[in-house]
Amino acid sequence: MTERWLVIGTDERMKFLAKQLSTNDRTVYYKNTTVWDEALNKVALELHPTEIVLPIHPLTIQVEELLGIRQAQFFAGKLTDQWKEILENKCLHYYLEDETFIWKNAALTAEGFLAHLYKEKVNVQYKTIMITGFGRVAKMLALFLTRLNAKVIIAVRSETQKAEALAYGYTGIELNEKNDMEADFLINTIPTKWLTKDFESWMVRPIYDVASSPGCLNDIKLSQYELLPALPGKYFPQAAANLLYETILDLRKEEANA
Repeated sequence: MTERWLVIGTDERMKFLAKQLSTNDRTVYYKNTTVWDEALNKVALELHPTEIVLPIHPLTIQVEELLGIRQAQFFAGKLTDQWKEILENKCLHYYLEDETFIWKNAALTAEGFLAHLYKEKVNVQYKTIMITGFGRVAKMLALFLTRLNAKVIIAVRSETQKAEALAYGYTGIELNEKNDMEADFLINTIPTKWLTKDFESWMVRPIYDVASSPGCLNDIKLSQYELLPALPGKYFPQAAANLLYETILDLRKEEANA
């Protein structure tokens, strides 16, 4: 049976993914949208997809019922409770939970951040850079930046992460409004709204936010703040698409061998 794929999303990586998935044994339809509406229902009814690839951030649902999805298995990034309820009895794979995908995507995010800086004519060599959080993206950022002779400060609330940062050779401090240190700019990787007006002394420098939307600002506005979502898809869509392609096929293989 010919596979019928429906790939959805406005991130350019999804367009490249659709092209990469296209073979003689697959019919692939790409839909550039952020919503599941009547138009998408029509596409699904005509295609009757066997596989549906959803974007990293969940689509807004604008219909009472999703049509044409009875035969489909789904590949998704993040899902709302509404989506989880709809897909409760479906074969569902979360590519954002695949460790290989997470780490490789974190590396692309770090490289994308550097691409953004260079586009803005900002250099990093010999600069002091503060990174909030020490998850996978922060680790890759710190690695890339130190290789470019930057000094890295890791600011975290977890004593374990602080100890880990120190073990890597970085400066580690507690994420506390009283613990500000001299730095040329700050990179946030924490996906919560932690930056309040209490951190006034931290706001004297440019702040780049690579965490998920809506970012770290909590009831404040800053002219020197920049939210930078989906960096892999923006700067390296083909590489990002290739990573997603490999992950999706691996997830299917694991399902088949289970």
